[in-house]
Amino acid sequence: MAGPYSGLRVVDTTGLAGAYATRLFAGLGAEVIRLEPPDGSPLRYLAPFAESIAPPENSLWWSYLAMGTRSVVIEPDNKDALAQILSSADVIFEDRLPEDSLISPDLLPDTTVRTSIVPFGLTGPKRSWKSSNLVAWAASGVLYATGFRDRAPVAPAGHVQLALHASAASALVGTLLALRARRKSGEGQQVEISMQEAALAIAPETGVPVFLDDRVHRERSGNRRDLGRPFGLYPCSDGFVSIIVLLPRHWTAMASWVAEATGNETITEEVFEDLGVRMETQDLIDTWVEELTVGQTRQELFQEGQRRGIPVTPVNTVNALLDDPHLKAARFWSETQLPDGSSVAVPGAPFRTNADWWTMTAAPLLGQHTEFYLG
Repeated sequence: MAGPYSGLRVVDTTGLAGAYATRLFAGLGAEVIRLEPPDGSPLRYLAPFAESIAPPENSLWWSYLAMGTRSVVIEPDNKDALAQILSSADVIFEDRLPEDSLISPDLLPDTTVRTSIVPFGLTGPKRSWKSSNLVAWAASGVLYATGFRDRAPVAPAGHVQLALHASAASALVGTLLALRARRKSGEGQQVEISMQEAALAIAPETGVPVFLDDRVHRERSGNRRDLGRPFGLYPCSDGFVSIIVLLPRHWTAMASWVAEATGNETITEEVFEDLGVRMETQDLIDTWVEELTVGQTRQELFQEGQRRGIPVTPVNTVNALLDDPHLKAARFWSETQLPDGSSVAVPGAPFRTNADWWTMTAAPLLGQHTEFYLG
């Protein structure tokens, strides 16, 4: 069955900033053209790499994020080729600052939706500042709040580059809204995405909580968060679990569990029902909870926590996710073929629909579709 965006032509000139958005467009049936320089997209240089495949086709990030798209190589100064591709574009994604953009407005039809993913948006005093994934986290304040008190700040998700994925997701939503508006007006729109604002919008420590707490300064709290106790990561026999105790009923169930498993009746005393008391004695509470967790597996703690109504979640390894019976039953995992003919498991569609809209093919070779579009 044809996807809902079949017949839509999307041109992606970005690297990681727009890749997830255009991948979803491709999965939903759109014709996604990735414009690459002669040495290839920056995505092709992101590790890890498949050892059996020669560059620039060996990046596993490229193999995943470029699935379902088409590769067209254009020399940066070939304006005729660029104009030829853009003349029929419904959507254009770009991550260059306006002064560095290769795309002048006269190259785009009036109906084209132009989505710009830039460090600090298109207006304001920082509009021309350079950025990166790390700068986006720092500018949003999340970097400062992540890590341990006695160490320097660290970027959340590290190599996963989550700030850029958050920007791409915001860009997708904005673009879909602009396409919806185009149905009525017949005109394209400018969609502006600020990486700083996209990261701030999902920031748990510097977004909404700042205003709720009247701008109370947030210290880094490591693997445990100062919103309650127990709250954070706790060691178990085969790794870690995440435990979140916020509501009174969570604490009552948690205290009973610890008492039953370890014989510690002190934890059930009424004084510890007060969150303020638990925060003042957080080291003691953590010690008591760890006496429960260290002797059990992630899965055992997860299942028992669910039975007792406590938010306990296993911190899964990659192997644990691949073997997870729920994800297997939901047929979440898919496969993509690498250039040497081998296959690797990749996440499937991020949603379910009654209609079979989602389709995906292997990532293209460098310049694989250049002749088709420009020849």
